[in-house]
Amino acid sequence: MRTGLRLLASVLFLFTFLFSARAQLPANAHGPVFNILDYGAHKDGSANAAPAFRAAIAAAQKAGGGTVFVPAGDYVSGPIEMVSNLTLYFDAGAIVKFPAVMLPFTPGRQQGVETLTPVPLIGGHDLENVAVMGRGVLMSSNAAWMKLHGRQQSTGSDPGSANGPHWESLLNNLNAGKPISQQEYRQVAAELRPSFIRFMNSRNILIDGLRFIGSPMWTVHLLYSENATVQNLVIETYPGVHTDGIVVDSSRFVRIANDYIDTGDDGIVIKSGKDADGLRVNRPSEDIAITNCTVHHAHGAVTIGSETSGSVRNVVASNITAVDTVNGARIKSRRGRGGVVEDIRFDNWTMRNVGEAIVVTNYYLMEGETRTAEQPVSKTTPIFRNIAMSHMTIDGAKTLIDVEGLPEMPIQGLRISDVIGTGKVGLKAEYTDGLELHDVQLNPAAGAAFTVAHSSNLELDDVTTRNPLPHTPVIRLKDTAGAVVRNCRAFPGTGVFLSTEKGELSKIVLQGNALANAAIPVE
Repeated sequence: MRTGLRLLASVLFLFTFLFSARAQLPANAHGPVFNILDYGAHKDGSANAAPAFRAAIAAAQKAGGGTVFVPAGDYVSGPIEMVSNLTLYFDAGAIVKFPAVMLPFTPGRQQGVETLTPVPLIGGHDLENVAVMGRGVLMSSNAAWMKLHGRQQSTGSDPGSANGPHWESLLNNLNAGKPISQQEYRQVAAELRPSFIRFMNSRNILIDGLRFIGSPMWTVHLLYSENATVQNLVIETYPGVHTDGIVVDSSRFVRIANDYIDTGDDGIVIKSGKDADGLRVNRPSEDIAITNCTVHHAHGAVTIGSETSGSVRNVVASNITAVDTVNGARIKSRRGRGGVVEDIRFDNWTMRNVGEAIVVTNYYLMEGETRTAEQPVSKTTPIFRNIAMSHMTIDGAKTLIDVEGLPEMPIQGLRISDVIGTGKVGLKAEYTDGLELHDVQLNPAAGAAFTVAHSSNLELDDVTTRNPLPHTPVIRLKDTAGAVVRNCRAFPGTGVFLSTEKGELSKIVLQGNALANAAIPVE
């Protein structure tokens, strides 16, 4: 009798344990569950859990797929290589720390260049149907990785490097068309830091719910992949070097939603390869939807570029909040990079205490790069066209809007509408074709609210400032023949509303403007 009761109690305990583990998994989890504790992991952090992860993943692969379950506890692990048809689930209370150590190398792409790279801390290549999810915490110290893989600092006339001397040599040799030996690639890889999560050549990817504290380099990196969802993440890597939050790199059909990102580099960034190597690979990033995200402390809240060589198209970023970022909505490239950035929409933003709120430039310089002179148009000339920025509120910026096209390739079809902003400097734009401003109110502390130069087919519709400065024009135009200025209003206290270069006023079309409050409507 007692034996039977003990057997029944054991069965009930086992059932309760299995039911409890299953109950903690997401409702859409299917297939068998492989608890890393059953494969030798210690949840007190007393032993490296990497062998347990490998064994549990191997068991899941043998079973045809399933969920590797990480229960609450403290763990230390090395890289976790995933397989297809696998969910890696970190339960609430699970904390996994990844120490900074030299890692094996694998083919990949770093900052837009194909090379050997350290393996990612979590991820893999040529996979499908994979998920990394849960409510756990993943940690790695950027400072420790920087001690292991320092970068070459700029000194005097030396612009330095994003990584080290072998990296800079690789970039120069690739751009010069020189062959690269495997030994050179290995030397480069030894200078690089890994991505925290990277999936390469993979499809049907879900990254959901996790919290990241610190990162070696890029936190989530989608490379040559498609049909990916990245959502509900908390990424806290500020002030880490190159710790971009979410990087979409020559990938398509990507959805990014409901993330909080506090990072030392770009928050959410779209890339497609760099310079000669990026032009060789020629794979775009396209068909990307970003929504309902908050970005703090980043270089750019949502950024495109500067690695644009493979082109970027069909991107929407909506319902974004940016706080204390160096830039807000940011599109950047440079001469030599090439590629086309087109069909982009940024909509419904708020920004507070930012550097440049809206920036579209072809003069961006990465570490180790220097500014170049005007060049003939070629495949290395970046092209920006059909870009819309709308419904934005900016509360405090060093520069509200900065637009810099190239003399040889103006920015084409940039449309900015329903924007209200306060800051130190208003709008500065040069070398554009078809720039349109509609319902834009900028209230800078100094200088003209709107300064546009060397631009064709310019349209300024219902633009104004409520903070007119007595000795500064509201609009300053230079070399903008054919510009249309219409439906604009001068507020009391305005000195000069529209100022042009000598002899250029007759080339400006004025329609329906209410300028009675200006001491000098136009000059």
